[in-house]
Amino acid sequence: MIVANIKNAERYYSLNPLFKEIFDFLGALNEDSAEATQREGWRAGVSVCEKRDYDESGELRPAEAHRAYIDIHYVISGSEGMGYADVDTLTPITEYDAEGDCLLLSGDVSVVTLREGDFCIVFPEDAHVPALTTKHRDGLKKSVVKVKL
Repeated sequence: MIVANIKNAERYYSLNPLFKEIFDFLGALNEDSAEATQREGWRAGVSVCEKRDYDESGELRPAEAHRAYIDIHYVISGSEGMGYADVDTLTPITEYDAEGDCLLLSGDVSVVTLREGDFCIVFPEDAHVPALTTKHRDGLKKSVVKVKL
Protein backbone atom coordinates (compact mmCIF):
# COMPACT_ATOMS: atom_id res chain seq x y z
CA MET A 1 0.00 0.00 0.00
CA ILE A 2 1.23 3.45 -0.90
CA VAL A 3 0.12 6.42 1.19
CA ALA A 4 0.80 9.97 -0.02
CA ASN A 5 -0.74 13.38 -0.63
CA ILE A 6 -2.22 14.50 -3.95
CA LYS A 7 0.43 17.25 -4.23
CA ASN A 8 2.99 14.44 -4.68
CA ALA A 9 0.89 12.27 -7.01
CA GLU A 10 3.24 12.88 -9.94
CA ARG A 11 5.78 10.57 -8.27
CA TYR A 12 3.39 7.65 -8.91
CA TYR A 13 2.40 8.26 -12.54
CA SER A 14 4.92 5.68 -13.76
CA LEU A 15 3.22 2.86 -11.82
CA ASN A 16 0.27 2.69 -14.22
CA PRO A 17 -0.41 4.42 -17.56
CA LEU A 18 -3.81 5.60 -16.24
CA PHE A 19 -2.54 7.19 -13.02
CA LYS A 20 -1.92 10.70 -14.41
CA GLU A 21 -5.50 10.89 -15.72
CA ILE A 22 -6.87 9.47 -12.46
CA PHE A 23 -4.90 11.83 -10.21
CA ASP A 24 -5.93 14.80 -12.37
CA PHE A 25 -9.55 13.73 -11.82
CA LEU A 26 -9.04 13.30 -8.06
CA GLY A 27 -7.23 16.62 -7.70
CA ALA A 28 -10.23 18.43 -9.21
CA LEU A 29 -12.73 17.01 -6.68
CA ASN A 30 -14.08 19.24 -3.92
CA GLU A 31 -16.71 19.30 -1.19
CA ASP A 32 -19.46 19.82 -3.81
CA SER A 33 -18.40 16.91 -6.02
CA ALA A 34 -21.01 14.18 -6.17
CA GLU A 35 -20.86 12.42 -9.49
CA ALA A 36 -19.34 9.08 -10.28
CA THR A 37 -17.36 8.62 -13.47
CA GLN A 38 -16.32 5.73 -15.65
CA ARG A 39 -13.58 5.84 -18.21
CA GLU A 40 -11.69 3.20 -20.13
CA GLY A 41 -9.79 1.09 -17.61
CA TRP A 42 -11.14 2.76 -14.47
CA ARG A 43 -14.20 3.96 -12.63
CA ALA A 44 -14.65 6.26 -9.65
CA GLY A 45 -17.33 6.99 -7.10
CA VAL A 46 -17.71 9.86 -4.67
CA SER A 47 -19.47 9.34 -1.35
CA VAL A 48 -20.00 10.60 2.15
CA CYS A 49 -19.00 7.73 4.41
CA GLU A 50 -20.32 6.72 7.78
CA LYS A 51 -17.43 5.46 9.85
CA ARG A 52 -18.34 2.13 11.38
CA ASP A 53 -15.39 0.25 12.83
CA TYR A 54 -17.12 -2.76 14.33
CA ASP A 55 -19.74 -5.20 13.11
CA GLU A 56 -22.87 -6.17 15.02
CA SER A 57 -20.92 -8.71 17.12
CA GLY A 58 -18.35 -6.14 18.29
CA GLU A 59 -15.54 -7.37 16.03
CA LEU A 60 -13.53 -5.04 13.80
CA ARG A 61 -15.00 -5.18 10.31
CA PRO A 62 -13.16 -7.69 8.14
CA ALA A 63 -10.41 -6.61 5.81
CA GLU A 64 -11.07 -6.83 2.09
CA ALA A 65 -8.73 -7.60 -0.78
CA HIS A 66 -9.12 -7.49 -4.55
CA ARG A 67 -7.48 -9.40 -7.38
CA ALA A 68 -8.80 -7.76 -10.56
CA TYR A 69 -8.51 -4.09 -9.53
CA ILE A 70 -6.21 -1.65 -7.80
CA ASP A 71 -8.08 0.68 -5.43
CA ILE A 72 -7.17 4.32 -4.94
CA HIS A 73 -8.85 5.80 -1.85
CA TYR A 74 -8.78 9.63 -1.84
CA VAL A 75 -9.96 11.87 1.00
CA ILE A 76 -11.82 14.94 -0.31
CA SER A 77 -12.63 16.24 3.18
CA GLY A 78 -12.47 14.97 6.73
CA SER A 79 -10.24 12.12 7.78
CA GLU A 80 -10.23 8.36 7.47
CA GLY A 81 -8.54 5.54 9.28
CA MET A 82 -7.34 2.92 6.80
CA GLY A 83 -6.57 -0.52 8.17
CA TYR A 84 -3.81 -2.41 6.35
CA ALA A 85 -2.15 -5.83 6.38
CA ASP A 86 -0.47 -8.06 3.84
CA VAL A 87 -3.03 -10.58 2.59
CA ASP A 88 -0.70 -13.47 3.46
CA THR A 89 -0.74 -12.52 7.16
CA LEU A 90 -4.54 -12.76 7.47
CA THR A 91 -7.07 -15.60 7.48
CA PRO A 92 -9.69 -15.75 4.73
CA ILE A 93 -13.23 -15.79 6.06
CA THR A 94 -14.92 -16.02 2.66
CA GLU A 95 -14.10 -17.56 -0.67
CA TYR A 96 -12.89 -15.09 -3.28
CA ASP A 97 -15.90 -13.63 -5.12
CA ALA A 98 -14.70 -13.07 -8.70
CA GLU A 99 -17.87 -11.22 -9.73
CA GLY A 100 -17.55 -8.72 -6.88
CA ASP A 101 -13.72 -8.92 -6.87
CA CYS A 102 -13.64 -9.31 -3.11
CA LEU A 103 -12.08 -11.59 -0.53
CA LEU A 104 -12.84 -10.93 3.17
CA LEU A 105 -10.16 -11.66 5.76
CA SER A 106 -9.65 -11.48 9.52
CA GLY A 107 -6.60 -10.76 11.65
CA ASP A 108 -4.52 -7.90 12.95
CA VAL A 109 -4.25 -4.76 10.84
CA SER A 110 -2.24 -1.57 11.25
CA VAL A 111 -4.12 1.71 10.89
CA VAL A 112 -2.92 4.85 9.12
CA THR A 113 -4.82 8.16 9.16
CA LEU A 114 -5.62 9.76 5.81
CA ARG A 115 -6.47 13.48 5.91
CA GLU A 116 -7.84 15.88 3.30
CA GLY A 117 -5.83 15.51 0.09
CA ASP A 118 -4.28 12.18 1.11
CA PHE A 119 -4.67 9.00 -0.92
CA CYS A 120 -3.65 5.40 -0.65
CA ILE A 121 -3.07 2.99 -3.50
CA VAL A 122 -4.13 -0.54 -2.59
CA PHE A 123 -2.74 -3.41 -4.65
CA PRO A 124 -4.01 -7.03 -4.70
CA GLU A 125 -1.58 -8.05 -1.94
CA ASP A 126 -2.90 -5.27 0.32
CA ALA A 127 -5.82 -6.19 2.56
CA HIS A 128 -7.55 -3.06 3.82
CA VAL A 129 -10.34 -1.86 6.09
CA PRO A 130 -11.53 1.54 4.83
CA ALA A 131 -13.50 4.29 6.60
CA LEU A 132 -12.32 3.62 10.14
CA THR A 133 -12.87 6.29 12.77
CA THR A 134 -10.00 8.66 13.51
CA LYS A 135 -9.39 10.69 16.65
CA HIS A 136 -10.59 13.77 14.74
CA ARG A 137 -14.05 12.19 14.25
CA ASP A 138 -14.99 14.68 11.58
CA GLY A 139 -17.05 13.87 8.47
CA LEU A 140 -15.51 11.91 5.65
CA LYS A 141 -16.13 12.58 1.98
CA LYS A 142 -14.01 10.46 -0.30
CA SER A 143 -13.59 8.95 -3.70
CA VAL A 144 -12.61 5.38 -4.46
CA VAL A 145 -11.19 4.68 -7.90
CA LYS A 146 -11.11 1.12 -9.21
CA VAL A 147 -8.32 0.57 -11.77
CA LYS A 148 -8.54 -2.60 -13.88
CA LEU A 149 -5.40 -4.72 -13.81
